[in-house]
Amino acid sequence: MEKKSAEKQTMSLTSRSEAVSASEKGEPLTARDKFNSFLSRVLYKLGFETDFSSGKKEKIPVKQLPRRAWNGVKSAASDTRDIWLNKSAAYDKPLFVIVIVLVVVGLVMMSSASYAYSYSHYGNSMKIINKQVIATIIGIIFMLLISTIHPGILKGKWSYILWIISIVLLVVVRILPGKKGVHRWIGVGSLSFQPSEIAKFTAILVCATYIAYHYKEINVITYKKHSTKQKAARSKRFRYWYGLGRNFQTAVWPFMWRIAPILVLLVLEPHLSCTIIVLLIAGTQMLLGGTRKEYFLTLLAFAAVGIYLIVFLGIVPYGRTRVETWLDPFADAKGNGWQNVQSLYAISSGGIFGAGFGNSRQKYMYIAEPQNDFIFSVVCEEVGLVGAIIIILIFVAFIWRGFSLSVANPDRFQKFVGIGITSQVGYQMMLNIAVVTNMVPNTGISLPFFSSGGTSILMLLAEIGVLLAISRESPNKIM
Repeated sequence: MEKKSAEKQTMSLTSRSEAVSASEKGEPLTARDKFNSFLSRVLYKLGFETDFSSGKKEKIPVKQLPRRAWNGVKSAASDTRDIWLNKSAAYDKPLFVIVIVLVVVGLVMMSSASYAYSYSHYGNSMKIINKQVIATIIGIIFMLLISTIHPGILKGKWSYILWIISIVLLVVVRILPGKKGVHRWIGVGSLSFQPSEIAKFTAILVCATYIAYHYKEINVITYKKHSTKQKAARSKRFRYWYGLGRNFQTAVWPFMWRIAPILVLLVLEPHLSCTIIVLLIAGTQMLLGGTRKEYFLTLLAFAAVGIYLIVFLGIVPYGRTRVETWLDPFADAKGNGWQNVQSLYAISSGGIFGAGFGNSRQKYMYIAEPQNDFIFSVVCEEVGLVGAIIIILIFVAFIWRGFSLSVANPDRFQKFVGIGITSQVGYQMMLNIAVVTNMVPNTGISLPFFSSGGTSILMLLAEIGVLLAISRESPNKIM
């Protein structure tokens, strides 16, 4: 009996070694493997990264003990759970509290700013705030669920899948009939959403993915030939210009491939405010990712010239008028300058401590749609300078907390995703306040957590969920 058992053990070992040697030799690739390999090469040539698997996976022997097979299944399930879920560590509590405070204060101020407009247009003073509350509750649920998912799954092909979806949605919204001369919404029954909100997050993901894969190439000069390296060692001027050229190939051109289609489609909507936000987010990630300052300043100048031409050549029909109105809103106070003038009246009448909650006068059909882009002027009128400064400081606390958690995260992809999300909220807050105070031309930028819009609050809270997930692995988090 012992001899037979020894023979069986020898046979199993022999068959196992043969299986291992066969797997090492390799087998013919299937059609799917060949397609993945071809797609990987094409995307790599375009500057994209892929994580498509190639080659045959090791086959599990059919004759295997049930207990051993079950243990393997449990181990695989455990590994999958660890990859997808991130419950091992708690998220940053101060960041969560700041977000909840912004959400609550935003809903309270919107209820005051919107009821007059809602009653005038819908006969129900609570219709707008009710829709916003429902969207916010759904957004908070999404935020909490997304915060338990490891953000690393968005790296690689999933970010590019979302990139393709965003471009398709932006094309579709351009084809569909517009509202008030713009194409920004896709209607699904009684509901509608803005693809531009998804495009912002997509731009963050694709830029962060590229930086995560190519950070060393962006920041370190590589030489294709040994003779070129020797020439660079002899000449500082040659090394400077060669490094500048290599930096363009690794730190400028790949970002242009990713961002340009989104920017062009946003301009065609037209949606100039979202175009500016995407440019600012991508520029921030590029600068912190290692793009040379020479290129960054050049691209900034080109962006400024491009926006100028878009505005004054009539690509954005209302652009030139808004710039002229911004320069002197009181020149046409009852026409094109009406919104700017009424916003300034609301801010000035608020004084130091404000007229009190619900006591704004400008929201009674003086400010058009006061629950949207110009809600901060109503906030200033009702809570005054002190209240406005407190709200700004809460935003500043969010930005500081977001950057602190993101920069300290050891994973480079998560670091730059967190920087992008925090930058988006910060840029929108600053530009919205600059618009309502007439410091910059009116571009239609919403105030995060305050302005009405179901798609905006849903996407914003979903992004905050990603930021909370990123905070779980940050050494700067506070339990």
